[in-house]
Amino acid sequence: MRNLTVRLKLAAALSIFLFGTSAMAAPPGESRNSDVGKKLFSFNILAVPQNNWSTNDTTCTNSGHRIFFQRVQSGSIGSIAWTFDPSAAQNFKITDCDGTNDGTGAVLVNENLSVYVMIRVVGKKTDSLTLTCADIIDLGADNLCLIDEETFNKGKSFTKIMSNVFDNRLEEVLWTLETGTGFRNAQVWIFEKL
Repeated sequence: MRNLTVRLKLAAALSIFLFGTSAMAAPPGESRNSDVGKKLFSFNILAVPQNNWSTNDTTCTNSGHRIFFQRVQSGSIGSIAWTFDPSAAQNFKITDCDGTNDGTGAVLVNENLSVYVMIRVVGKKTDSLTLTCADIIDLGADNLCLIDEETFNKGKSFTKIMSNVFDNRLEEVLWTLETGTGFRNAQVWIFEKL
């Protein structure tokens, strides 16, 4: 009986530790808001010193989780075109991952999903990224861009940039990226919108 009591106490302590750790492991910022569900997809925006990262923009050997741009000390890095398409064959796909030569990247999202798209800058302490979000084709009922323009510095918190509500309409958004401090890396996470 004593062994059973000890085992139950250990199991209870372990479950408190595991549940407490998983709650603390969620990144801070808007990703913890009550209307944010599970993480569905993620990728990194990387500014690298070389150009022509890949021989073909649409064929990158990175499992579809990175978009590359050429690093600059200040000025424009490039842009990312987002297409929310109700006929997309899969939920998320990076369709152009190499912006090192032409300054463009592209992401395809199934429009049948209700999502939040969030970003945070990682890398050097001095890194910053100015992101401008603009609707290009906005036929749906929702306003995709939650910000017009904002500068992000290295930090732990994620910030909501875009929101999509399923409405079965083709929509496009353009992110324009600039730096004043030699930006290197940002994480983009896509969460379920509750």
